[in-house]
Amino acid sequence: MSALEQSTNPTRVWNPFRANAVWWSGRHGRLRRFIAGSFFAHASIVLMSVLLMLIPGCRKTYDLVKGSGKPKAMIRQMKVHVKKIQRKRILVNPNSPIVFDVPPIDRTPLNLRKVTENVYKVGQGDGAGPAGYAAGREGVRFRFVRVRYDGGNWDHNLRNGADENITREFGKRVRMPVSTIPLDATLAELGRYVKGRAPPVVFFCGSYPFRYSKRDVRAVRDYLVENHGMIFADNGGNRFHGVFIGFMKTILPEVAPVLIPDDDPIYQAPYPLNGCPPLWAHSGTRALGWKKNGRWVVFYHQGSISDAWKDTHGGTSAESAEQAYQLGVNILAQAMADYSEWKLLLEGKK
Repeated sequence: MSALEQSTNPTRVWNPFRANAVWWSGRHGRLRRFIAGSFFAHASIVLMSVLLMLIPGCRKTYDLVKGSGKPKAMIRQMKVHVKKIQRKRILVNPNSPIVFDVPPIDRTPLNLRKVTENVYKVGQGDGAGPAGYAAGREGVRFRFVRVRYDGGNWDHNLRNGADENITREFGKRVRMPVSTIPLDATLAELGRYVKGRAPPVVFFCGSYPFRYSKRDVRAVRDYLVENHGMIFADNGGNRFHGVFIGFMKTILPEVAPVLIPDDDPIYQAPYPLNGCPPLWAHSGTRALGWKKNGRWVVFYHQGSISDAWKDTHGGTSAESAEQAYQLGVNILAQAMADYSEWKLLLEGKK
């Protein structure tokens, strides 16, 4: 039989989905079958991975610690006591040749003594159990989240105990269950969190320039604006500063960074601070902030606060290290309390 006759032979099966197809017969039929099967298996795995990424239930989630008792926001109460000074009365003879300058009663000075009573309660819940939040979930422990990015050194001070130490201090000071195993999330992953179940605050640190893509920019903006997130950034070196400022300008072009006032509420609870502890002040002595929709979406410490958190505290004084811990606790606590309030509104529970 000639080659032409063989190619037109109707008895030969050309359908590759048939076991007796010509593709799988002959000397190399088994090899071709193995290669084709391997290719389709790998292609199916990739396709399934992409499809699973699109399913909401398979997206990333993060939960708050559940608080005990009735919801009670973290507050600060101030009491002002007004005490009138009792002045001595002088009987004056109107016919006396001596003139007495008697001021009118409305000019009598008052001694205003302002007494501030701090009754901070971290989180929400006034029961006897651990501190937590009304929008939290039972059995959850707080976990510190650090941003992972390409280039630079996203894990700056991570191996020196910084993340573990601030986590332990936070749990001890606010009486909240924690896990000392930190989490990390890429820039792109910040946009994959389910709405209402994202980390309320993520830590963004480094001392060298880093790289980011348009996809990263969209993801971080979605996290900050749509998912009510917050970035706690830390400048570990001057080369990080310029890239981070440009990064934020790309993400929030409508928002200009400003110096956070020393009397801002973020410095007041749970610990009252006199502004931002400057520490090493790589690019400035005060914190920069980006505010959108009435809240700080980015808090940028310009003096390597994570150096003070690590095991050696970067060689700084015990007082400076304590201030660094206090500021860290303030930012974490307030970000989570604010996120809990927003989540309750989102779910229509408030």
